[in-house]
Amino acid sequence: MAKFCASCDSPAGENQKFCSKCGAQIVAAEAPSAPASTPAVSPPPPASVAHTPMPSTKISGVAVATPARNGSSPVRIIIGIVACLAVVSVLAIGSCFYIGYKIKQNIRTVAESSRETTASSSTPELHLSEGGPGSKAADAATVDVPPYPGSTPTESGGELSAGLAGAASAQEYETSDGVNKVKSYYKEKFGSEITIIENEGKVTFNYLSSQGMTTVTITRDEGAGKTKINIARIGK
Repeated sequence: MAKFCASCDSPAGENQKFCSKCGAQIVAAEAPSAPASTPAVSPPPPASVAHTPMPSTKISGVAVATPARNGSSPVRIIIGIVACLAVVSVLAIGSCFYIGYKIKQNIRTVAESSRETTASSSTPELHLSEGGPGSKAADAATVDVPPYPGSTPTESGGELSAGLAGAASAQEYETSDGVNKVKSYYKEKFGSEITIIENEGKVTFNYLSSQGMTTVTITRDEGAGKTKINIARIGK
């Protein structure tokens, strides 16, 4: 490598340490530095393509993807949904008519079978009679539980009998006495044989005998100033 005097810039030999001209120390000339490397430039990333979600139509709770069409509008989708709902409605109405038709057929079958059974058997006929003062219904209803003393039978009553199979009878009575007085009468008469239940001004008890069951209901009609006593009996 060539050497030069740093003081007078005179050339010097390869192994010369001092300048022969000015006596200054000889320093080897530095090689020119290589140009700084240019950093590699990364190519720009490819432009991302926006993903457009595929529209979906929900039919009967299931989302079904439908391909997008050029020029399609939401109106077409709405029309499709309405058409599907219309079809489902028609099917539902048709099934209701079919079920109703089958029920009517079963009712006719049961009715015809019942008529044939009644005609060919010894089933007793039912008889309905009205109640009231001196009626058969009033006498049948009070077989086990007598009417309250001094009470008057009303027109509310009746009896449904089935021959020897038994009957259901009911008769209403009314009195001017209060509910508590009527209740005390029946409680004293039957004692522990009955359990009196009171609820919102209404008094009820049941009486059981070997021939049937009697239910007595006592209520107050403040408008008429009367206490209503309903005696109903089921038995033979």
